[in-house]
Amino acid sequence: MRKSIILSGILLFSVLFIACSPLDPLTLLRCQFRIENTEDFVVTGIKLDSLSSLSVDQIAQVVSVWASGSCPVDFTLNIGIYNPNDGSTGPDVIPVTLSSLVWDLYLDGDSGLAFDTTWVASGTMSEPLEVPGSGETVLLPLDISFDAVTLMSEMGALEFIDLALAIGGINSDLRDGDHIGRMLVTAMPTITTPFGPMSYSGSLNISLDWVD
Repeated sequence: MRKSIILSGILLFSVLFIACSPLDPLTLLRCQFRIENTEDFVVTGIKLDSLSSLSVDQIAQVVSVWASGSCPVDFTLNIGIYNPNDGSTGPDVIPVTLSSLVWDLYLDGDSGLAFDTTWVASGTMSEPLEVPGSGETVLLPLDISFDAVTLMSEMGALEFIDLALAIGGINSDLRDGDHIGRMLVTAMPTITTPFGPMSYSGSLNISLDWVD
């Protein structure tokens, strides 16, 4: 009798656990990522956010700093994250927490059709970020800082300035291959879930379109 009660309890717990859990725990790894925009984009002390071009004096400032052996670039890169676990494909709305994101940033140094991949920076996210299953896009801000002196030497001053304006100027939020599409983030996310931490099996290539 005691054994029967124990087995019944185990069976009841199993049924309740399945009923209250997503049909497939791996759905928690289906959070989607894309590049949203940049903010506070500064090159050699010049803030580009509201600019579509540089004046002659500003170009001279960039070239002068570059000639001295440096070309500091600082900005915030916003990564959009969408959690599809909104209850439409399972019994519950399940929030997840992005606990770790190791990333590398590449820029397209060629304004042509081909993506000329040039690595410029790497890092990790600064603090965990909750992504609710509410159908909204949550922004993960990445603080980007690097010295573009080598990239500018490879591209030339004017081409580099065009690239900086394309991804950091007044039209930098345009979702096409000439603006946001000239950035690529490779990232390895780790997500904390009700089932424990889960890591993606490989790195994600994050750019214009949603990727999971």
